[in-house]
Amino acid sequence: MQTPEEYEITLRVNALVKGLKKRRGYTKKDISQKLGIGLTTFNDYLNGVSSFKLGTLIQFAALCKLTLPDILEDTLEAKKLYSEELADKANAGKNTLDFLAFILLVPAITNAHGTQYLFCFLQILLLFFARKDLNSMTMSLVFLVVYVFGDLLIYPIEAYIFPYFNGLVQNAVAFGANIVIDVLLIVLLKNRTLLSLWFSQGRNKLVLEKNFIEGPIYAVAIGFLLVDGLAFFENIIRNLEHFGIDESFAKHFWKITYIYDYFEYLKSSLMAIGVILLFIGTRIRQRQLDFAVV
Repeated sequence: MQTPEEYEITLRVNALVKGLKKRRGYTKKDISQKLGIGLTTFNDYLNGVSSFKLGTLIQFAALCKLTLPDILEDTLEAKKLYSEELADKANAGKNTLDFLAFILLVPAITNAHGTQYLFCFLQILLLFFARKDLNSMTMSLVFLVVYVFGDLLIYPIEAYIFPYFNGLVQNAVAFGANIVIDVLLIVLLKNRTLLSLWFSQGRNKLVLEKNFIEGPIYAVAIGFLLVDGLAFFENIIRNLEHFGIDESFAKHFWKITYIYDYFEYLKSSLMAIGVILLFIGTRIRQRQLDFAVV
């Protein structure tokens, strides 16, 4: 049986095991195999029947990309990375970036999919709102197509990558896919005039006019690429041991998660700015067209 102090550590390990399941898709069997112990032995540890061996705890800490003191002292790093309670609080909006996202018309950020659906819906509303101006419609349509394509792309990644590969590969594929989507967005925006001419079959000369918000919209698209690129690079940096770098050196970079921790909030804020700019651009175009008619 475990002592009260040992059982307290066991409770923390149980919380971390749940975190590994949620973030990396590991089962108890996967974890026990990586620790080099049997599943029955691992369950005995988790249930308080027997005490963790020091070597097993050290291996478990490394699996979580933490240090042993992080688990023994229940540090902020452990909670920040794998505590479900802290993750829920973060999603509920307990930091400055949550608040900024809230005031940028994103009141319901709970996960990436929810945010994507929200902005797809807003883009559809913008398409209807800009229906009399092909110039503005095309810009909104570009964002909608890219959002939908991105959402469709995530499903095969979740089905065929997440369950079978480690965190390095999972994140590399996910962030890499986002980079491809960002490049697609930039290319489509850059060729917005050609797309408008194709839609109008060359009969609408108004599509040749520049939209007031084209420059800021390009900046938002580049912002997407910058965030995804930094997230991809950060993922490589904190997994250097997988590239043959000595673990004693690589472990110094395990806690570099600045972009990863705020990834959804950064992307959601950029999406919100994009929607606001498209709305403003549409309103300005409508006033210009009304003035031209008068």
